Amino acid sequence: MAEIKPTLARGKPRGMESTHLGSRAAREFIEAEAIDIFTTMTNGGCTFQQALAAIFMSGMNAAHTVKEKP
Repeated sequence: MAEIKPTLARGKPRGMESTHLGSRAAREFIEAEAIDIFTTMTNGGCTFQQALAAIFMSGMNAAHTVKEKP
């Protein structure tokens, strides 16, 4: 698997918050998950917009799950 290079955002998108992802390993894990979801969606015939929505919804679901745990 190719090395995942660091991503750098310039500011935050309007209406969105930014967060520190922790360690490099944690960031690389999250990026790899997003790439896997994108690949699965596009190979399944979904549009680019649908693939991005799936990545977003996956992140929302993960955040909701973490928030519920004590």
